[in-house]
Parts: sequence; C-alpha cells; structure tokens
Amino acid sequence: MELSRSSRPRVSRETRLLLSTAALAILALWMLARVRFPDQPAAATPLEPLLTQIRTRGTFDDLAFELADLRPRLLPFFVGSALRVRPDVALLPLGAGRGSDPGSVPGSDPVADPLSGLTAVRVAGGIAPPLPWRPTDLEQPRYLVAAIPQAGTPVLRPVLVGQLTRISHPIWRDVWRVPAGSEIPAGAFVFTTDARLVGVAMDASDGIILVPATALISEVDRLLASGPRTPGSIGIDVQALTPAIARATGATTGVVVTRVDPDGPAAAILAVGDVIETIDEEPLTAPHQWTTRAAVPVGHTLMVRVRRGDAVQTVGLIAAPMQTAPRSIALGLRLRNLSRTGSAVMDVEAGSAADRAGLRVGDVITLIGTTTAPSPAAVRRAFDRAPPGAAILVAYTRPSPSAQGGDTPAVTALEKP
Repeated sequence: MELSRSSRPRVSRETRLLLSTAALAILALWMLARVRFPDQPAAATPLEPLLTQIRTRGTFDDLAFELADLRPRLLPFFVGSALRVRPDVALLPLGAGRGSDPGSVPGSDPVADPLSGLTAVRVAGGIAPPLPWRPTDLEQPRYLVAAIPQAGTPVLRPVLVGQLTRISHPIWRDVWRVPAGSEIPAGAFVFTTDARLVGVAMDASDGIILVPATALISEVDRLLASGPRTPGSIGIDVQALTPAIARATGATTGVVVTRVDPDGPAAAILAVGDVIETIDEEPLTAPHQWTTRAAVPVGHTLMVRVRRGDAVQTVGLIAAPMQTAPRSIALGLRLRNLSRTGSAVMDVEAGSAADRAGLRVGDVITLIGTTTAPSPAAVRRAFDRAPPGAAILVAYTRPSPSAQGGDTPAVTALEKP
C-alpha cells in the first residue's frame, strides 16, 4: 500500500508580494520616524508606537498652546484699549467696546475721523508696534485671533476664518470681507497666531470688513498730517429695485431714487424714479451698497450710471457738506390710509418728529399708542394729544431690500418736543 504524503499549503505569488510590500512600507515609516524625530527613543518593536511617533499634535491643542504664548506678546502693544501702530501713536476704532472713549487712553491730542471711524492718540514712545501681516493667499482657511479692546486688558478670542475676499471700499479702497459666522466683532484688532497684525474689524452695512494693517498705518499718517475729513452727502434716498419697479423702469439691476434734496448736489442731475445701475463702474443691487459707497468726504466725485426710461448716461455727483435740518416740533408725516392695515408713509419732513424717529417713505404704521391699524387722522390725533416731552410707541413694517420682497416689522417712538 502506498503511503500518502502530507502536502504543505502553498502561498500564492500575489500574497507573497503583498506581504513584502507591507513589510517594506512599515520599515519606511519607521525610518521616516527616526529621521523626523531623532530625539525620540527607538522602539524595540516599531509596529505599535510607529503611528504615535509620526502623529502631530491635535489642532485644538496647538491653538491652545499658541494662544497662551501669544497673550504676553500682544499685551505690550496695547495702551489702555488702543493699539500701538506707531511707536508713539495708538489707534482706537469706533465700536471698540468698553473703554473705547479716547479719554480712557493714557495719551494726548486725540484726532477722530468720522468717515473712517478711527481715533489716533499720541502716546509715550519706546515700544515697537506689531508687524503688519501681508498674506499671499486670502482664500486659505486659517485661525486668527481677535483682540477685543476692554477698559483693562483686551480679551483674546480665536476665530476660524474660511476665507477673506478682497473688495473695494470708498474710504479704504481695498479691504477684505469677513465670511458670515466668523464671530469677529466690530472694533476688534485681528492678529495671526504669530503676533502679526492682520487689521481691524469694522462694521459695514452688509457685514464685517477687515481693514488691512498697511491701510490702517497709512490712514493714521494721513489723519495726523491732514486732520479729520468732513463727511459729504449726495442728497438722495434710494430703495430696492423690485421686479415690478424693474418692469416699470426698464432696468434689470440697480437701485431706484425715491427722494432728491432740492438743495443737494444731485438736484439738477437726478430725479425721483431714476435707476442708478452702477457707482464707480461697480454694479448696484441693493440699497445698502449705495449707502456704503456714498459715504465719502466732501468734494469727492462719484461716477454713476443712471437709467431714465430708455436713456442711459454716466454722470458725476460731487459730495457736498451735510445739511443739518432744523429741529421741528411738527409730526412731519404725509400719510395714505390702508384699510384694516394702517397708514402708509408717503413723505417725511426733514427734522420732524417722524424723521427723528427713523420713519421713512414706504413704511406702514400698524400701531400708534394703543390704536391698531390707525388711519392717518388717528396717527395725527395721537401725536397732537400727547403732552410735551411724551414718547409715543409706534409699530410699523418696512419693505425688505431683498429681491424676494416681504416686510420687516419694527418699532420706534415718536418724541414730542
């Protein structure tokens, strides 16, 4: 009888190649760990501690360590709630929070500019200011640190910024828009995690912008040399271009003029119903864009493209000094009755009680005092019967500036002198 031979399992060629590749990969990783971390002791068996040796510290751990190191480096740059931008000049932005009064800064000769919202204060010299940050890639996500001025020392808050977008601005020309949700408050000084000054956060009509450090330094130099600028006015009001207004005017983009000051710089150029399509060759799509772009100093010229029916032309509007309307004791409202709704505002007298309360053409008054859906007569009667010094609660709705329409409810108070 023939004895059967025991057969040994055969390992396939593919399996041998796979095992050899895995071994070579582990060896390569171990060698990489020895090169990158020569101060770490070599493991007898590299398999288990291998990934531990080449693993980097977690992102939040890194950020905590950097923030702890950053605080003592940043504090010497602050003089009270102001930031030193020159060895002998500190800067205080509008809306810097508690202690933002220039009188709280230990310095002298404060110079405030209402257009830029900055105040420069001369302080004792001797300390170099932070270095400005000059980015190479604005779209890269990054952690930044917001230093929020307080009456004592600033509060540091890490913020994750997905990207910064370069936009133009009438005052700064070149600023960066901060994405919504980045939690950078207006008035905060913003730094990189290595203590370079990114800029200062300012409140624009459509969100937060970052004014770069280089622009801040240039503005401080200009402010100290030339003094504050006088805010100018074009003398018009605008509202959103709704689909119905677009059909009526023949325009596809822009904002429509609702009021022209007869004594303003646009009186002989623009008329109610004109559509402003662009300003300085940039398209306008919402009223807040006009508000931001038209905030210019006296003497500045805005080039606007205007549509009036089928005619389109580009004209220059020169900002004139703002006129302060005399304070009036009158209600100052021309109203139209809306049955079961209230009273629509057709006109607001400048300097009147309604003007001071912030009511505008297009608003609909839905309540005055305790009267709901008041008629025009009821609104005037409530104001006339109120004693001098009284404040009357007013609820109203205001058309939304967005193209989707809708009304925004709000309340105000009519103060009777």
